[in-house]
Amino acid sequence: MADEVARKELARRFGIPEVVSLSGAAKVRPYRKAGLTVEASFKAEVIQACVVTLEPVHQSIEESFKQRYLPEHMIEPEVAEVSNEREIQIDVEAEDAPEPMAGNGVEIGEAVAERLALALDPYPRKPGAAFQTDVEEPVDAPESKPNPFAALEKLKKNY
Repeated sequence: MADEVARKELARRFGIPEVVSLSGAAKVRPYRKAGLTVEASFKAEVIQACVVTLEPVHQSIEESFKQRYLPEHMIEPEVAEVSNEREIQIDVEAEDAPEPMAGNGVEIGEAVAERLALALDPYPRKPGAAFQTDVEEPVDAPESKPNPFAALEKLKKNY
């Protein structure tokens, strides 16, 4: 469970008015002898500003995730393959690449904070809030403008 100082820091970091609560649980297992697998879940209550009215919008978030970590020296750099094919196949079922470990451990709180940031609504809107325009759309079709080439057409007919 995040204390008040941590919640205030997360709210500042995310640019939102308040992180009301944040709690979670994690299970850590070995991965490839030197790495770790973290399976975590968290619940959060946050207050964001409505993009229309700037009034507070409450949001409840509940997420679970699984992330693997390896020491930095064991992570293979991604090599871009040069191909003449125009189509690239992406396997959505493939597991994510492991993240580098910080020293000999993992910052589970940071992993939760990153997932919370991704779960926040990018455009929170209070129920019923809608954008209104001050300028009314013209009902009639715009007046037809004179053709700028009409004068040239008259000169052409005189020759």
